Amino acid sequence: MSKEGIYIYCIIPTPEFSNDFRRQIDKMFDIRGINNRELSLVYYRNVAAVVSRTPVNSFDHLEKNELTSFVSTHQKVNEKVMKNYDVVPMSFGIIASSENEVQDILMRAHIQFKTALMKIEGKAEFVVQVMWDQKIFLEELANTNPEIQKLREEASINKGILGIQVKLKLGKLIYEEVEAHKKAYIKDIEAFFEDLFLEFSLNKLIKDDMIANISFLIEKNREQELDIKMQELGQKYEGKLRIKYIGPMPPYSFVNINLGQGNFELINNGRKLLGLGEQATFNEIKKTYYALAQKYHPDMHKNNKDQEEHIKKINQAYSILENYCRSCDECMDKIESRRYSFREEDVKNSLIIKSA
Repeated sequence: MSKEGIYIYCIIPTPEFSNDFRRQIDKMFDIRGINNRELSLVYYRNVAAVVSRTPVNSFDHLEKNELTSFVSTHQKVNEKVMKNYDVVPMSFGIIASSENEVQDILMRAHIQFKTALMKIEGKAEFVVQVMWDQKIFLEELANTNPEIQKLREEASINKGILGIQVKLKLGKLIYEEVEAHKKAYIKDIEAFFEDLFLEFSLNKLIKDDMIANISFLIEKNREQELDIKMQELGQKYEGKLRIKYIGPMPPYSFVNINLGQGNFELINNGRKLLGLGEQATFNEIKKTYYALAQKYHPDMHKNNKDQEEHIKKINQAYSILENYCRSCDECMDKIESRRYSFREEDVKNSLIIKSA
């Protein structure tokens, strides 16, 4: 029988020490979690984690269909909970060993969770996706841009090397025009929603015909205004662009928090490379790094590839130790004179917090 853990979906705010509230909220989840398990809450002070029991899985080794199903369930749980509560969604795949470990996470990252909940209180993410027909656009561009028309004529007349040069120039011009129009569309859409959104984020394009995939953080009670704006935008670009929005969604693009245990081997190698002992203040780490960076600076060792590679490793080591120290500060009150421990036990018990 495989070992069971506690899967964490999201963090919600709760009244502190309210047993009546806890009994009430525990009955409100009418959706099942991953592997069809029942949802429950793990509390710490005025926050709670929405969780379910699950076999401890390595999600990286799942078949694509099963992984897709789990990701979908993770999202559906967060969307369902969001209908009644502000939600800080967790990254997919976070499993704690027990409820006690979940409470430990809530305690150590309490400041981050409360800050995130304050940021997104009463707000949701809406994703606006913009598509176009590139073929139609290119035809219109060819018929309306005099410089492109001129180069096309020259390309049809000239042969050989000159013809190739003209075609290259034409291709470059078309590419620049396409990119300029894309940027203009995105800028116009951002300006169109400017009085509605509080923050925005440009996302990865997921289709060949997509030119914009933008997340907006908007107050939930303004969704009707967004509907009206979308209709106006659709009319403005009718025949040129296809525009749709998805939401409301949990604010993945704005407060997604990823948790991980400290990687001892990575941190230990970093501190050894910088020549540090098993404890150091952040000022000591910085001074050591700056001294090594100056010693191995590329200008001091021109055309020496070994030295160039060494300075890259020094930079990486400093970045790793800096992130480790900041994560320690986020879990505790920041103290300027704190000596950070790089001992194996302390590193493995540390909690690395990365927030979007």
